[in-house]
Amino acid sequence: MFRPTIRERRARTPALQRATAAAAALCLCVACGFEPGPAPLEFSLSGATQSALEDAPAVRDQIARELTTLFGTPSQPAYAPHPAWDAAGVDLNQPDASAGAPYPGLAAAAETYRRECLHCHGVEGGGDGPSAFGLTPAPRDVRLGIFKYTALKDQSRPRRADILHTLEQGIAGTSMPNFQRLAPAVRESLADYVRYLAIRGEVESALVLTWREEEELSPEAVGEALTFVWSRWAKAPSKLVVYEGEVPAASKERIARGDALFHDPLKGNCASCHGTSGAGDGPAAWKIGVDGQREPAYSDAWGRPIRPRDLREGLFHGGSRPIDIYRRIYAGIPGGPMPALGETMKDGEPLLSSEEMWCLVHYVRSLSLREGP
Repeated sequence: MFRPTIRERRARTPALQRATAAAAALCLCVACGFEPGPAPLEFSLSGATQSALEDAPAVRDQIARELTTLFGTPSQPAYAPHPAWDAAGVDLNQPDASAGAPYPGLAAAAETYRRECLHCHGVEGGGDGPSAFGLTPAPRDVRLGIFKYTALKDQSRPRRADILHTLEQGIAGTSMPNFQRLAPAVRESLADYVRYLAIRGEVESALVLTWREEEELSPEAVGEALTFVWSRWAKAPSKLVVYEGEVPAASKERIARGDALFHDPLKGNCASCHGTSGAGDGPAAWKIGVDGQREPAYSDAWGRPIRPRDLREGLFHGGSRPIDIYRRIYAGIPGGPMPALGETMKDGEPLLSSEEMWCLVHYVRSLSLREGP
């Protein structure tokens, strides 16, 4: 068996002492609350963009440059001056915060994002951070501009308040936590940064589409792409689903009526996807794949198989309050197959009245052992 000589042991002692001292210093720093700063990061183009421009490297590089001009970098994020912002009368680099001063700017929000969100959602917000692998459901890719749980109709982009609500409440049944431990102003600025990543991602996709249609990217085309993307976000406040009046209380009669509507193929038709017992096993939820096995019939906007919610669990990603479920029934869920029934018409009349939608709300809540009249 090899044994080091005394001379070799003496030669190793200083190095060992230095390593031990360094480890002790690191432990002391951590104990004192010191955390090493994050390494410099860079934005990358999405996999979809890189695939679409595989044979057009010059265009790919041009889009990367345009995005840097329009949105800056992870360490220095900023919206470049643009007529779209002037027309809207907003300063997205320093929006007003109801939480009051001092309000962190976009650069400070980027640091918060890197510390709290990047490990799941990735540098660009693509849902591809180092901790994302294996999470079910997967972290949201915000670059499409699609946010599933908002208070809005018409598949709208979210209001800033909708993003903030998700940060404050988290998403039940997923790995998305709430961030109520952060100061209100910090949460507000974090919502702004999430919106920034989403707008940047949408502009990236719009530039790729513009090039494919026009075979060039002129300065005017770049400006039009940004204006188009922002116009969808600017409409959000006008799309709020509001119920005027007192929410009807749950009762045996309303739950019974909701049961009938849930199973009626000409009214709610909910059982076709959610199943007769609400287990998410309705006939429309499944199909037979090429291998002869049953598989989900639908995919979401991110290309992942999706199955209807098992309503018996009483676990609603968008919130379990009556108004939350009412909004899901009224407006559907963006990015998924859940339809919007609130403004659906049949023979010139609403398919469901407001009272009938509340009956459905109370029936859905009654399916869970934790909820009832």
